[in-house]
Amino acid sequence: MVHPVQSVVESLYAAGRCPRLHLNALFDGVVCPDFIKEQWRERLIIDLDASYPLDLSFEETGIAADLSFGGYVTRCSFPWGAVYVVADRSTGRGIVLDQNMPESVRRGRGTRQSNEPAPQNRTELRPVIPEASEKPAVGDDKSSAQRSAASNSAVKPAGKEEEAVKKRRATFRVIDGGG
Repeated sequence: MVHPVQSVVESLYAAGRCPRLHLNALFDGVVCPDFIKEQWRERLIIDLDASYPLDLSFEETGIAADLSFGGYVTRCSFPWGAVYVVADRSTGRGIVLDQNMPESVRRGRGTRQSNEPAPQNRTELRPVIPEASEKPAVGDDKSSAQRSAASNSAVKPAGKEEEAVKKRRATFRVIDGGG
């Protein structure tokens, strides 16, 4: 089974986007330079820019890539539990993995504390694809109802695949922005 982090990263790449990971560099099993762990601690942000030779690999236990820190390239690996946000670098939209978010980050973001109950209604994960402008082009006489119907006619998974997608999406919370 594909890990949700891998699924979102691959979806972003497929849409021509750059995935941005928010990581806990102090998490057990993280392999990266010590000066990075000391400087960024639980708030390490990595851009997986496909224009660089990352040699990105997804493994059973996590994600690994060749990363450059101040010109120093090193092979880094991050267990899945170290990743707490995967977002599109340009839009900030993505997923938050609350169960992986360190308490210090959670407090700083103003999100619910671990002893608070999870919200009952979950927000669905939105696909990260280039979005058309909401404003009609000059001379566009389509009504908003027609534009809405056209945008809702996108190809959707069918049957068992759709159920699997809904089940995966139910475990994530959508974020807008970044920061």
